[in-house]
Amino acid sequence: MQDLRTRVALWIAQTINPPVQPKRHIKVNLNALRQLPEGTLGREVARFLDDNQFTLFESGDLIHRTHDIWHVVTGLSASEHDELMLQAFTRAQVFRPSSAVFVLYGLAVGKLRVADLLQGIQRGRLAQRLVQWDIESDWAIPLTEVRRKLGVTPFNQNLPQEIKLK
Repeated sequence: MQDLRTRVALWIAQTINPPVQPKRHIKVNLNALRQLPEGTLGREVARFLDDNQFTLFESGDLIHRTHDIWHVVTGLSASEHDELMLQAFTRAQVFRPSSAVFVLYGLAVGKLRVADLLQGIQRGRLAQRLVQWDIESDWAIPLTEVRRKLGVTPFNQNLPQEIKLK
C-alpha cells in the first residue's frame, strides 16, 4: 500500500513526464532473485525491496518500473534525502520534468543541498544511459561488476580523482 505522498508523487510524474519506453517490460521473479548468490544485482534488488517492504512498480513507464533497481545500482537508500539524490541522478540521465520538480522542492525546503544536487547530476552524466541497459541479463552478475560496466560510482564512494577534474 502506497502512502499519500508516494501516490501524489507518482501522479505528478505520470502527468508531466514524457513516457520513456512505456511498452518495454522487465521480467522480475522476486523469489528467483532471492536465491541468487550474495552480492549479485538480483539478490541486492530483492534485499532492497524486502528490507523496505516495497514491490516493484508494474505500471508507468520504464523509469517507474526500474526506479528501485536504480536505487540499488547507485547505492542510494530509500530515505527522503537519497530519493532526492536519485532524482538528480535521473534528471541527468533522461528528460524528466518531475525529477527537476522534486529536486527543486528538496532545495527549497532544505532537504537537499546544492552540493548534493551537483553530485547527483555529475554521477548521472558520467554513467551510461540506464534506460538502454539490459537489466535481465545482469541479474546474476555481481553488483560491483554491473556498476563498473555501467560507469556508476555508488554515492557512498568518492569519484575517482581523474573524473572529478574533468
